[in-house]
Amino acid sequence: MLLHLIRKTIKDYNLISKGESVLIGLSGGADSVCVTHALYTLAAELDIKVYTAHVNHGIRGQEAIRDENFVHHFSDALGIKCFVRHADIPRIALEQGISEETAGRNVRYAFFDELCREHNIDKIVTAHNKNDNAETILMNFIRGSSVSGLCGIPYKRNNIIRPILNASRKDIEQYCKNSKLNYMTDSTNLEDGYTRNRIRHTLIPLIEKNFNPNFINTITDNSLIIDEYNRFVSKYTDDIYSKVVNNAYIDISKLHQYDIIIQREIVRRYLMSVYKTLDGISSVYVRDILFLSDNNSGTAIDLPDNIIIKNEYGKIIAEKKSQHSQKEFNYEIKIGERIKIYEISKKVTVDFVKERRCDGAIYLGVNAADGINIRNRRAGDKFQPFGMNGSKKLKQYFIDEKIPKNERDIIPIIEINGMIAAVGDRIDRNFLFRDCGIRIEFINM
Repeated sequence: MLLHLIRKTIKDYNLISKGESVLIGLSGGADSVCVTHALYTLAAELDIKVYTAHVNHGIRGQEAIRDENFVHHFSDALGIKCFVRHADIPRIALEQGISEETAGRNVRYAFFDELCREHNIDKIVTAHNKNDNAETILMNFIRGSSVSGLCGIPYKRNNIIRPILNASRKDIEQYCKNSKLNYMTDSTNLEDGYTRNRIRHTLIPLIEKNFNPNFINTITDNSLIIDEYNRFVSKYTDDIYSKVVNNAYIDISKLHQYDIIIQREIVRRYLMSVYKTLDGISSVYVRDILFLSDNNSGTAIDLPDNIIIKNEYGKIIAEKKSQHSQKEFNYEIKIGERIKIYEISKKVTVDFVKERRCDGAIYLGVNAADGINIRNRRAGDKFQPFGMNGSKKLKQYFIDEKIPKNERDIIPIIEINGMIAAVGDRIDRNFLFRDCGIRIEFINM
């Protein structure tokens, strides 16, 4: 029965092709023993080669050694090559400031990826089942996950596949019993100190007893419906995202042109671009950012990892808080010189010219002997922008021009003989180019 289910799952989701090799994460528990024995049994039929891999996390002492020995013997009995790695997960978690669960997962997948590269293995097999999927969905729901977190565990992601995801824990234990397979029990799975274990031992049995005896199947069916919905929204958003998000900011006016469902997906993707993952980023942050987009310019919210999200002049901008402390810079440059300004990642050239061209450079009416400095802003700076009457403080000019605060310290100011001749490409009225002068060009490094 279970073998038939695995065959169907592999076919329906195109998990394995003929001639491929698979690496199974074999912990020694019932799930991984089941999927290892099942794929070993189907290997000739599927035309695949099977390997196993095990990580000793250095957490459970003699029990971990017991599991490692079992994995070796089990793999050897089936004639399967087994790879083992030892890792000090508690130390890694402490050094990286992450949970032991996250550290263990990171080490396992890094090990699996390494083995795939070294031995030309095509797929990584994990032993997640239908119960794991239900527990994951409930955990994500309780934590306030986005819609994508309610889709559950995917059958396939990149080269990671889950052939027994549609099998219940009861099905798996029955398979092991019928096939006379021994397996190890991780004692930490029996402890209720972990959220997943409390969901497994307390919440789900309570729901099955008092509300829905078929709850595992119900939540699985619902997750598939949510996944279909999520795929549709994601595909629709593909064509919109680049119109709303550019140069690392969200254009608020364009964001508000779309339905709230699309707005949420755009913000979620934007957070993904900032964090490179959505682990630990709940739907609460998406909601807060959307609320921020409805407020006035100058408002901001704090997010994890020292990230601040700001509403500035119609833009939602994410930045590290440390970006507010831009160092002062001041470079002297002579006509004919080329210099590099590392603080703004620009190369600068200055030449004396007798005509002005439309080439994007800055042209100033300056004598060849005048002293030229390029710096960033200072308190009390003021100049007379061409096209405006009178002088204006630089701070007020930035506000009027809606220059984001994080950009103000990196806008180059051209100073001639102690007077501001240009702020970025905005020229002071006293330094207009006429018959001759200097041409200043800023080029990205």
